[in-house]
Amino acid sequence: MTLSPALRSSVISAIAFALPLIATFGTAMPAFAQNEGGGGEHPTLFSVKASAGWGLGRARQLYSASKSDEVWWSTGQGAKLDLALDLPLIPVDVVDSLGSTSGTVPVVGLELEASTGYHLSSGGTTSDPLGAGVTLSTTRIASYVPVLLGLNVRTNFGGGLPSIYIGAGGGVYLIGLYEEAVSSSDGAANFTRKMHPPLPFALYGALGFELPLMYDPDDANSMLDLVTEFRLTEMSVYAYDYDIYPNAGGSPTLTTPANDPHLVSQTGPQRSASNISFSLGIKYNLY
Repeated sequence: MTLSPALRSSVISAIAFALPLIATFGTAMPAFAQNEGGGGEHPTLFSVKASAGWGLGRARQLYSASKSDEVWWSTGQGAKLDLALDLPLIPVDVVDSLGSTSGTVPVVGLELEASTGYHLSSGGTTSDPLGAGVTLSTTRIASYVPVLLGLNVRTNFGGGLPSIYIGAGGGVYLIGLYEEAVSSSDGAANFTRKMHPPLPFALYGALGFELPLMYDPDDANSMLDLVTEFRLTEMSVYAYDYDIYPNAGGSPTLTTPANDPHLVSQTGPQRSASNISFSLGIKYNLY
């Protein structure tokens, strides 16, 4: 078959136009496939942090004495278990000290943190003399489930290196237990105060340190981090009234601090729960 000069010219023009496109597409495909295969930077999508620690009472109150020693106590001191979800808000590129292909790695500059946990405070035991050789012993226990929301601002020393963050936030503390077990040496008083204070609100500030444990230069990220945190929490609980449950059984009696004859110390409704805590945990980063 013989092509006309006009058709032959059109075919030659089409081939000449298509060859550069085919060559460009053919060389781009391997590079695209290589990127899809796992190379390149992978910024964090979200993180889950689990930690355990201990809180020391701050703004403690003088409850009474135990023998000759004064008892200063805050219902915020004690053991703490926490679980947090961190959502990155603002990523920041920093120089990669371990040498990624781009020379920089994406890190989280600002993140939103939602946290909860279980905090248990026990102790604050006092022994008050009532006269005639009779003493009144009071042992206190409190537990909370915090529901908090805050922000963390982070700085990083480079890919695979530690980072430091400063956080602040607040929220409410759901009260689990808030009780005082009371007993006298002569057996005349033997009961438990079960308080039901209003839902307390807390503010906190935190200083944290994170160390990558599984840093991958190809991903420019770490799946697991070791986390330590110092936290200052300001909170007060107000026990305006409470129920007295006799240990021998019977119906509870509703009373107030002002009308409780066995409340020989700490007669006001305000109870400090402020504390300074230190925690150690693991952070899982999904990227």
